[in-house]
Amino acid sequence: MNEIEIQKMFFDPVCNKGEIERIFNPQNAKDYLLKLRAETIVDHMRLFRVYRNKALLNENNWSLEDSFDFSHYEEFLSNINDQESEKCKIITAGNIFSNDPNGKIFISDCGLIITICDSLRFFLKFMNLALMDFEDRVPEDVCINSLRIAIRVMLKTEALDFLMDPRGIVPADIGKVMHSTIPDQLLFIAGHEFSHSLLNHISDESIIERPILNAIFSNDEDYKPMKVYNQSQDQEFEADINSILLPKYSEEKRTKIMEAALLWFGCLDIYEAVLDAICPHSLYAYNTHPPARERFDHILSTVTTPVNYGTNKWRGFFNRIDHYRSIILKDIALNIETYETYGSSYLDKPNTEWRGPKLRDRLDYY
Repeated sequence: MNEIEIQKMFFDPVCNKGEIERIFNPQNAKDYLLKLRAETIVDHMRLFRVYRNKALLNENNWSLEDSFDFSHYEEFLSNINDQESEKCKIITAGNIFSNDPNGKIFISDCGLIITICDSLRFFLKFMNLALMDFEDRVPEDVCINSLRIAIRVMLKTEALDFLMDPRGIVPADIGKVMHSTIPDQLLFIAGHEFSHSLLNHISDESIIERPILNAIFSNDEDYKPMKVYNQSQDQEFEADINSILLPKYSEEKRTKIMEAALLWFGCLDIYEAVLDAICPHSLYAYNTHPPARERFDHILSTVTTPVNYGTNKWRGFFNRIDHYRSIILKDIALNIETYETYGSSYLDKPNTEWRGPKLRDRLDYY
């Protein structure tokens, strides 16, 4: 067995045979994106365990590539005109594993690649549970625990086995609402990244180097430095607005995208504060984008809303953000180990309404 064959064996548990050949002989940007995903999984045992279990559950028709959601990119592209769509064809898009909540445009030998952090859907799920208005039906301590889970997802310390261990029990109607806005939040982020190309923001003069996974804690290391495009602050604002206004959405759909973006920036504001508290020396994510609160204000003041639309509810939204932001920052100051330690966090204590019975790893789930 030669060295290449030995290397291929590492990918066999999480890729099918055809994908392994593409990884070792990439022909285009789509192959390069697959290689990026697979190498990140194989190089990180915590991700490897999650994807090995996924592959075992779908053993007969498993595809690593197909396990990544593409719908948010596809929906944006299907709602722009033919000329704009043709311009986007030079770009390959897909989710990867990252701890930067903002999307990126990478440069590869095979062309441009737009990426969004795949873990973001879990971050948004738990952030939405805490920050959306459920009229006091979600207890305060459950909201705080939900925020902790979301933050730990982006810090790479929360296990990503949510499909096997969901971390608690959420009433069906609340779960439906908190999940319903995630596709539109991801659609907004995807549209933002495509908008940089459509607005001619991409320039060889704005290339910087950023790792896929950034070191946050002292025992972390940066992983896979990549060349990415870094737009100006004004261009970031412009891409935000373009993501909402350019596609041919109905007025109702456009309003939903705007609201999803505003909720997203509320989530992002808390995470920005957390990063500043944990690693104030490392502003890797936010010297490339304006602060979330400024982006929130810019959308609210720029996007025309339907007649009789109540913007006041959003102007007061940051009162809720500030409340939980303060709680989380105090918690980090007193209990930093809660955010540093790898494992699983839960919405409540075992044998409670929001938790249910405690599950046993490798016995009740794998």
